[in-house]
Amino acid sequence: MSWSLKYNNIDLSTYGLRALTNSPAIASLMNADQSQLADRTYAAESLLPGKSLVFDIIVQAASTATLKSYLDSIKRVCGQREAKQLIPDAFDDRYWTARFQSLNGEIISPYAYEGQLTFMADDPLAYAVTGTSSDFNIDADPKTVTETPGGTAYMKPVYTLTAGEVLAAITLLVENTDTGEELQWEGSVGNGKALVIDAGLWIVTNDGSADMAGLSGQFPRLIPGADNHIKITDFSNTGTLNIAYRDAYL
Repeated sequence: MSWSLKYNNIDLSTYGLRALTNSPAIASLMNADQSQLADRTYAAESLLPGKSLVFDIIVQAASTATLKSYLDSIKRVCGQREAKQLIPDAFDDRYWTARFQSLNGEIISPYAYEGQLTFMADDPLAYAVTGTSSDFNIDADPKTVTETPGGTAYMKPVYTLTAGEVLAAITLLVENTDTGEELQWEGSVGNGKALVIDAGLWIVTNDGSADMAGLSGQFPRLIPGADNHIKITDFSNTGTLNIAYRDAYL
């Protein structure tokens, strides 16, 4: 059985390309910097290094001229200097943000080329093609809601809190009680205005403008495959909360 790939939203099967293996998509790696002590090795928290995605491929065509044209087209599509979305057919529910590295191989017949297509994902995580957006009413203070994502890696969601009244000089707390990560923000929010907490970009905006002066603590992440209890404190009881994210995969 064989598959193809989509890169930068272009299906490479259009150019006769089939991926013979998809093992890079399921490989996972963590490492940690180690310090050797007299009686043991000490390691800090494990890190996620960049991920090399190497696909064994074959390109087939009805003529030698068409085969050469297909190879030129594949190089044109993949040869971007910036990272683009890469979606293997075998895992078409998720994408990697990957940079083209190389296309190596040989023409094995007048109608076929066989080789390897290599990309580098500096962010090694894959993300769901379809995002999740959950809405909740903030009808109590404090208010705890439950969000249960999928995936296999921690997610960094965007929390959008919309005020249902004027909130003056509040000390807002947003906590994931399952991770213990809590963000504290001090300020005022106008009626109907949105306070956006982006855990991926580490930024808070108030009515569209950055508002970081009264910020402390940690941006709360989401645990994959588990109930996450998000506690909102000091946002009155008339607002709403939206939690938006994409499931992440190691």
